[in-house]
Amino acid sequence: MEKSISLVLFGIFAVLIVSGCTQQQPAVQQTPVQTPTEQPTAVQPAVKLSAGNYLVDSKGITLYMFARDVTGDSKCTGGCLNIWPIFYQENITISPDLNASDFGTITRVDGKEQTAYKGWPLYYYSKDVNPGDITGEGVIKAWFIARPYTVFLANKDNLTFLVDGNGDTLYTFAKDMPGVSNCTGACLKTWPAFYTDSVVAPSLLNMSDFADITNSVGSKQTTYKQMPLYYYSNDTKRGDISGQGVINAWFVAGP
Repeated sequence: MEKSISLVLFGIFAVLIVSGCTQQQPAVQQTPVQTPTEQPTAVQPAVKLSAGNYLVDSKGITLYMFARDVTGDSKCTGGCLNIWPIFYQENITISPDLNASDFGTITRVDGKEQTAYKGWPLYYYSKDVNPGDITGEGVIKAWFIARPYTVFLANKDNLTFLVDGNGDTLYTFAKDMPGVSNCTGACLKTWPAFYTDSVVAPSLLNMSDFADITNSVGSKQTTYKQMPLYYYSNDTKRGDISGQGVINAWFVAGP
């Protein structure tokens, strides 16, 4: 009987020893696996400047301006639109090197909206298929890539003439001499001098034909083919040519 009790006690003692030696292991914390997240694709502006300093859409497709649109409305209608589809972007976004105030929207005669740059409606050219194509440049001497022009070409009433980037008509004075302005005093109030410190013009115009002079009041004035350029104070809207033929001495500046 004593032997049986001893065996039982020994068994209990052994169990206690094993229990004391076995420690509960702490739960292993699972480190969440960081799955790489895709970087958001930068939103491309609806209009931006290309490396060649002309306007393109978000995909790099070239935008154009039409010389006949000088008054600010689109003269490209009917079949013309099959070749020159309109560009329109609601709530337009632009790249930082462009000015938001230069962009607007016109409503065409067909009721559709069209984005305009400096008052010039913007178009695509159907034969441009790749980003950077400029095959529409100079077509019929009236279609040009859209750029931040300071001098542009306009076509109205069978006249082709120079305008500034906003479509305001430029004139020459028959009494001027090459490189010399003879419009002085009160004349300059009626015919203000045109000047730009950076000529940006369509490819149809030769950049070497532009220069600048200092006129009678000490102000700089841009010349084209050596003839000083002017505005006419009675022109109140873009594309106005009310100065044409005044005193048979003032004429729109032709290319």
